[in-house]
Amino acid sequence: MLKTNDLAWFKEFLESGGWADAFNNASEELRLEMIEKIEMLLDTADAADKVVGEVLFAKEGMAAPPTDSSTNLDQD
Repeated sequence: MLKTNDLAWFKEFLESGGWADAFNNASEELRLEMIEKIEMLLDTADAADKVVGEVLFAKEGMAAPPTDSSTNLDQD
């Protein structure tokens, strides 16, 4: 599962210009890998948007939160 800290770090990496700098200084092979990962991230965001929208706006509405603490997204 994705960790909140990882997503926050990557967002900061993008917004700070770190990703752009890394891309500009990367080999062609690494640039292709970086683009591939960004495309995968965008595809994942599209899928999340669709699924979460379906769940949140389902007839039943939002489900009750799980009571099991093992569902914490920040766990290692």
